[in-house]
Amino acid sequence: MISRVAEGCFWLTRYLERTETLARLLDVHHALHIDTGVPIQNRWRMLLEFTGREDDFAERYGEDAHCDGELVQEFLTWDEEHPASLYGSLRGARENARTVRETMSLEAWKAINDLWLWLKGPDSRRLYQRERGAFYERVTRSAYLFHGVSFGTMLHDEPFTFMKLGRALERAGSTARILRAHAALNGHEASDAEAAASCLAVLRCCCAYDPFFLSGMHPLGMRTVIRFLLFDHTLPRSVIYNLDEGRRLLFLLCQHDPIGLPRRSRSVLERLRGGLMQMDVRDVEQQGLKKTLAWTIEATDHLCDAIHDDFLAAPTPWLRHCVRALALTEGSLENRGWAA
Repeated sequence: MISRVAEGCFWLTRYLERTETLARLLDVHHALHIDTGVPIQNRWRMLLEFTGREDDFAERYGEDAHCDGELVQEFLTWDEEHPASLYGSLRGARENARTVRETMSLEAWKAINDLWLWLKGPDSRRLYQRERGAFYERVTRSAYLFHGVSFGTMLHDEPFTFMKLGRALERAGSTARILRAHAALNGHEASDAEAAASCLAVLRCCCAYDPFFLSGMHPLGMRTVIRFLLFDHTLPRSVIYNLDEGRRLLFLLCQHDPIGLPRRSRSVLERLRGGLMQMDVRDVEQQGLKKTLAWTIEATDHLCDAIHDDFLAAPTPWLRHCVRALALTEGSLENRGWAA
């Protein structure tokens, strides 16, 4: 499998996961700012903090523009220059799908291409203006459709493994970012009703509302929500679940490696996963939630960089290892008439 295909598959699902997550956040946030007593100056800032584009938004529209909910939604949904907007993320997903079209099934390609063509067309704009919730639901359901169709119609080989790996790591980072953004949002004193509404909003943002109550977690509070979203091994969007999934997928990708071939991504993942496995919610409270989440996000980004170096960049380390192995087992290359 060539690195270009691996990179396209890896980023396809990362971009699509960003599209789905942002659509769900924008949808949930309508109810959040209605049901809670969050100050108006913070109501929409959380979404900008999640995408990491707060400074870009302020530079373009002014320091106080984040109080304008319609402007923030327009920026995060439609801005073509903003790579982390819903439009920009879906464009990135579709472009990567186009570059690896030969590895995808027809059904999987149509699922993502149809969503992109709809978003570019006038019908999506009309739905956005007329019924905002239905617009975001259309985007999230289309993303679910792609995941289901690709699972059921594609070969479960290396390209598909890279697709699942990209999705798992993007989900781990997204859940940590959602928790960090809500932690920054809830710095003010809140009533019991406001605190409960905020916890429910966090669960909805992470597709964890029904799983939380079905799992028997109680009582509802930020402490139990943090424990569930960080440490639950059965929740598909918890941080530890996706690190477990990433560990399993990296093992599959590395199982046929020559002995001694270095894979930095596996050691980075083991350190991150091991650090979280040694913690519980009390440790998080002692260290500080924001500090723990910042470390998790940074380590996840570092892991993605290591995967790029190991698998997606030009395969120089692999070639060097093969040359060294051949020289050791077959004699020097020069003696066989090869140029080093």
